[in-house]
Amino acid sequence: MKKFVIKFTIFAVIVLSFFIVIGVVIDPYNIFHYEYPRNNGIEANKNFIKTRYILHHKDEFDSLLFGSSRAGFTDVEALPDGKYYNMCSSEALPAEHVHLLKTLIRHGFVPKNVTVMVDDISCFVDPDSLHKTMLFRIPYPDDTISSWFDFYVKYCDVLTIWQAYREIKDYEPTDPDYTARYRRSGSERLDNDRPFQDDTHVGYWADYYELRVDAVMADIKELKSICEENDINLRIMTNPLYHLTYQRDIENGYLDFLYALAGEVDYWNFSSFSDITLEDANYYETSHFRPSVSYKMMDVVYNGEKMDGLWKQGFGVKVTKENRDEFIYFLRYQAEERGVVIPE
Repeated sequence: MKKFVIKFTIFAVIVLSFFIVIGVVIDPYNIFHYEYPRNNGIEANKNFIKTRYILHHKDEFDSLLFGSSRAGFTDVEALPDGKYYNMCSSEALPAEHVHLLKTLIRHGFVPKNVTVMVDDISCFVDPDSLHKTMLFRIPYPDDTISSWFDFYVKYCDVLTIWQAYREIKDYEPTDPDYTARYRRSGSERLDNDRPFQDDTHVGYWADYYELRVDAVMADIKELKSICEENDINLRIMTNPLYHLTYQRDIENGYLDFLYALAGEVDYWNFSSFSDITLEDANYYETSHFRPSVSYKMMDVVYNGEKMDGLWKQGFGVKVTKENRDEFIYFLRYQAEERGVVIPE
């Protein structure tokens, strides 16, 4: 019996080791290849790999840009007041920005600038509902052995690896700068010129969206507190949502988020019906805006430019606790003029 147990244990260890090696080699989500991630056709867990990358390259950057994948099309190398890294990841949320920033600070990386791009994703998505089970969105582990073990176990599932491999083996990369750009800036491909695509004509909306203003305001308040305690220059701006997406957001309470946000922090607003958001050519689809739009945003936020025509449409307005009543009234009026139904 004792020999059987020993043999079985050795066999189990060999089999387990085999699957671990396969998982590390294929590594569809690049968690083991955060130094040199591969463009393999699978969405990497950028939340994780970018944090790991920064922790291993602390001296190369001094500022961070946080946001969802929409923030990815921002050329952080063009920002004038620091060496920025783009921490954007799929559907990233303020609660996750807080977690990552605390992790980075705890491990010795204290940025001098933090810029955060927020929008409907920030106030409609619960970070605890889906992200903990989605392999390309699983949050960065806590500093405990059990947390790291649980994290890696999720990526060693044989079926998951096999399914991913079937996609990887037939994928032909079309972005030769993928890895170099990841290491240089973290931004998405800025020269992508694919045309606007929208077959729905109803705006982007996920069936799990639900307004959560109080919860996200607690996250924003904590983010602000962390930055104040560590002498970090915090900037916050809203993303310019495609007009049909913005309309759906308003119908579900997005203006309540914008009003509450100004009660916690000053921010630059780019969410409105403007010549930018009404023009299809400024977007890839109803969710992601093009780099050309982000350059206009950064000119306002970093260079103090005031584009009068756009400013009068709500694009680039600095919103504070003092002017939020007037500004949100303007956004409500603007929406009502377009026939948008605003909830009470």
